[in-house]
Amino acid sequence: MEREKIIRERFKVFQTLIGIGYNTDKKILDLKVEELVLKTNMNRSDLAIAIGLKNALANRSLVTFLCGLEEVSSTSK
Repeated sequence: MEREKIIRERFKVFQTLIGIGYNTDKKILDLKVEELVLKTNMNRSDLAIAIGLKNALANRSLVTFLCGLEEVSSTSK
């Protein structure tokens, strides 16, 4: 149940980013927190998710991040 909540929150933030113009890999990788604060009314946890999305994309693990599986893969190694 908790994982489903994580997935919903991450997809909500992902949709918000797409809606405000962060709709390509390059744009997300160039994302600046200051711009998000000015363009949106994201709360602190949403900003943390946005940063997590950016990092996951840079590490080529976006799907893993969106599915809430990064904790599982890091503990199973």
